[in-house]
Amino acid sequence: MRNSLKVELNFEDEQGLRDSVKTIRSEYIKKALKSIVYITIVLSVALSYLLYGYLPYIEKNFFTNLLPSESFNQEGNSHPLNLTLSWTFFSTCIFLIVYFIRLSQVKFTPSLIRYIEKETKYAGFEFIKKIESVGLFMVLTAVSIAILFYIDTRLIQFNETFLSVFFQNSFFVYLLISLLLPIVFIFRNDKFTIKVKDNVFVLCNLHYAVRKKKDYDSNLLGIILTSNRLCTKFDKSGKYIYSKISENRWLIRNEPSVISPFLHFEEYSVPINFQKQFLNIVLALNDWESNYISNINSMNHYFSNTFPYYKYGNNKDDNRRGLIYLRFLNH
Repeated sequence: MRNSLKVELNFEDEQGLRDSVKTIRSEYIKKALKSIVYITIVLSVALSYLLYGYLPYIEKNFFTNLLPSESFNQEGNSHPLNLTLSWTFFSTCIFLIVYFIRLSQVKFTPSLIRYIEKETKYAGFEFIKKIESVGLFMVLTAVSIAILFYIDTRLIQFNETFLSVFFQNSFFVYLLISLLLPIVFIFRNDKFTIKVKDNVFVLCNLHYAVRKKKDYDSNLLGIILTSNRLCTKFDKSGKYIYSKISENRWLIRNEPSVISPFLHFEEYSVPINFQKQFLNIVLALNDWESNYISNINSMNHYFSNTFPYYKYGNNKDDNRRGLIYLRFLNH
């Protein structure tokens, strides 16, 4: 019964803003508490397995005999699926702990997601929740478990040959990658985005101060809109066009980081003017396509005519694939 009573946020007046902020704050705290409970459960299961399932069978020189070989004594491996179970529990626990910690940090709540979905749909675009880390982890871990199962059942055995040593080292590297790569995806690829067109999107991040404020001012809750990457800061032509568009549309201009030196359009919005600010950044993307992309196409067209062996040139369908669909302007 409670699940059917969905709270609708309202930012139209002061009382609506006050009630909406309270609702979002309450949902965020509940989500954080749930994440703590899930982390506690995962740690309890992992500790129980370590104490009652794994330690009785651990070898004295476990690290040197991590992978069984032909010379390894059959009696030494007391647990029939020692490696398979150990890695499955270890990798799953590490991934889930990081995932729930990250989930507690993301300040989007169910009611706020519904609000942005509604506003985005009204504007004629699609709001997408991208959760790529879970699927990637399941695929990579499934491959790891399959290989470890063959090692535990001795369908795969090792000796001192070059190929055997190379496989052991390569598989060890794969195990690390299969755990670290999904964790990277948790922070880099699990996003809330608005699709503008293929390969063009606007990323939504929430700025929200959890602390209470008596006046509940509108800046307590804000949405940071970030476009997909445009070009690198080393592209002087692109950087100039980027600066001009950002200046004309009053967009935030942040210096690109050393780690990711790509340029992005960035806009800040409060919920009440979300559509307006979102339209502004989409129009900026349209200006970018009109000025930067068309400039690149013109250069490619020049080189294709000058050097016929180049396979570049203008796509005849480009004019029919416009960036913006301003259907919401008719409302």
